[in-house]
Parts: sequence; structure tokens; C-alpha cells
Amino acid sequence: MIEAMLFDVGDTFVHFETSHLSRFLRSAATPAWDRLRELGMNPPPFRTYLRALKWTAIGEVIWSRLRRREARLMSALHSKHRRIGMDLSSDQWMDVLSRCVPVVRQHFQADDEAVAVMQKLHATGIKMGIVSNTMFPAFAIDDVLSHDGLLEWFSVRVYSSDVGYMKPHPKIFQTALDRLGVRADRTLFVGDRVDKDVKGAQRVGMKTVLIARHGPPPGGRPRPDHTISRLSQLLPLVEA
Repeated sequence: MIEAMLFDVGDTFVHFETSHLSRFLRSAATPAWDRLRELGMNPPPFRTYLRALKWTAIGEVIWSRLRRREARLMSALHSKHRRIGMDLSSDQWMDVLSRCVPVVRQHFQADDEAVAVMQKLHATGIKMGIVSNTMFPAFAIDDVLSHDGLLEWFSVRVYSSDVGYMKPHPKIFQTALDRLGVRADRTLFVGDRVDKDVKGAQRVGMKTVLIARHGPPPGGRPRPDHTISRLSQLLPLVEA
């Protein structure tokens, strides 16, 4: 009997546009730079500021992969601001980040079927939560979900940027199970990656559903318990 479902976010029920990351960084840095000036700070010229953010982000991502832990991107960027002469308090830093949230939101697009599917799953009484690898702070992802009418369906949301561990590490999955108060063998995990979602969820004893929108997954192990090509196919699967 399935009591709960946990979902990945990116390319599972929300798509993140990654083809223009340089444009994304520039668009996010612009309101941050403007807000710093409004706060009386003295940021370097915009191009210098953007370059500093870019290399800080790249360095933190590389270091995170070497440590096999999630990048502490927001903390690294906060520290970088101090090193270039802008000693922002925690409240000021959050204020600057909040100016970037609408820009971040523009790069996310909910799946066309997501809201209807989540409504129907919620109506069955199944508990639902999120386990997501992301460098973005929790409030930014929550803002995206709220804007698309999805936040209310997920009582538990576990982001790698908060807990420090990335899928497929068992700890990030177990954290979500503990917060939901359910056993792994009564929980179904839904994601789009075999190496991150299927592998990690099966390690802790969950059944898995792989969303393979671009054809069947490659052979070998691990294998998902179920494979679907669109979100709406979850409904008959859960009913069965």
C-alpha cells in the first residue's frame, strides 16, 4: 500500500531553462547590483561584478563535486561580496537575494499536467513531498512552486541546498521520509534520473517511477519499478 509520494522537481514536473546560463547570470546579477547601490554600497562596475559572481559560482560548483556535497552557492556569494568590500548583514543579503527571485522564476516552467495531477493525487489522501538537488535557496524554489500553483500540495520539501547532501545520497531521502512520517516501503519516488532518483530512492527501500520523456531508459542497473512518459500516467499507476 502506498501512503506517500516523493517527487524530484527539475524535469519531473518543472522545467528549468539551462541553455542560456550566461544570460541567466546576467539577468540575476542586474537587480542585485542595483539593490546594492540603493543600500549605499559601492559595488564595482557591473561587468567586473558579474565576472566575480560567475567565477565564484563556477569554483563553488567544482569544489562541491569534489566533496560530493551540494554547492553552498549563496554562502559563497555572500562571502565574495565581503571580499570585494561589501560587508552585508544577513538581513541585507536576504534583501538583495529577494530582488533576484522574480528573475529566477522566469527560467522555470511548470509541466502542463502538473497542477491537475497533483490535485488528483492529493485528493486520494496520499502524502506528498519533494526531494530536489538545487543550488538555489529554498525560498526561491518555493516561490517558483507557489507562482505555478504547486506549493500547497507538498507539505515536506527537502532541498540539497539546505541539507547539504545531494541525491543519490541516502540521507536526503531519509530526511524527507522522517519529516513525512512514513516508511520507505510505503513510499513511491518519482523522478527523471536513473543515477540520482532511482538509485538513491531504491537505496533506502522506496519503489520508483522514472519519467522518461525522451524514450526508454538505458539498460543495466538500477532499474526503475515503473517507467512513464508523462505525469498523467501516474494516476492509473497509483490506482492500480
